[in-house]
Amino acid sequence: MSLHPAAPEDLPALTAAYVQTIQSISDLGHSLRPGDVERETQCPGWTVLDQFAHVVSLEAWVQGEEPPEPDADADDTAQRPGIGGIVDRFLASRRDRSLEELLEELDDLATSRVQHLEAETTSPDDPAIGPFGATTLHGLMENRLFDLWVHEQDIREAIGRPGNLDGPAAAHVVRLLFAALPRIVARTAQVPDGHAVILDLSGPVVGRAGARVEERDGKPHGIPLFTGDTEQHPDVVTTTITMSTQAATRRAAGRVSTQDTHVTVTGDEDIARRVLDALVIAP
Repeated sequence: MSLHPAAPEDLPALTAAYVQTIQSISDLGHSLRPGDVERETQCPGWTVLDQFAHVVSLEAWVQGEEPPEPDADADDTAQRPGIGGIVDRFLASRRDRSLEELLEELDDLATSRVQHLEAETTSPDDPAIGPFGATTLHGLMENRLFDLWVHEQDIREAIGRPGNLDGPAAAHVVRLLFAALPRIVARTAQVPDGHAVILDLSGPVVGRAGARVEERDGKPHGIPLFTGDTEQHPDVVTTTITMSTQAATRRAAGRVSTQDTHVTVTGDEDIARRVLDALVIAP
């Protein structure tokens, strides 16, 4: 795997990337034009204002705010189970707030978070509770950086203002996608034994990752390529998918269909389609 710029890995780098992403979201909010908050986004049923309400409410949740109780009067069939329902209830709890109120709360939450992250007694191994359960502080910040940046891009797509595609959070999302590629290729897309797939990103985050499929004990395994080791790989049939950072990360977030994702394929078109169908890594 090669990647430029490099993705943040330790807690100080994740903290810096978190600060940069929060500031980018805040700046975006303060620069919206009349009518922007009502625009629909690629999250079905969510407006731009809903995206800000979600960003704020999820940040409040991971900092200790208790989830709102389910609406006893609501139709049970309309309430999603599990984390989806919690996200919906948090969003509903802030839907009546103005953009200015949401941005002020986001600033307060971010200040509190950074003070904790930068404290001398804070360790990346400290236990933490994230949206998906118990984790470490390092794991939580990896999750938060992914979520924050993806929702920033939701807002940018809706208002037609691309940006922050070359920052540390963008590199972080690409790194997670690249790390998942061997599993995606071998297990989810079920690429045959003896084939390899290369994902080549043209920028602004420039990177290359690949995986070949090898059957072991009757099961397909994805073997990473470009790891820098001296292992000799057997000859394989290779399919290369070339795409931009924006196209790759929108597909990885599940916001855009395979058919609407602009790519260039060298090799087997069917294998490329299967990999693109399986490329979503967002929970």
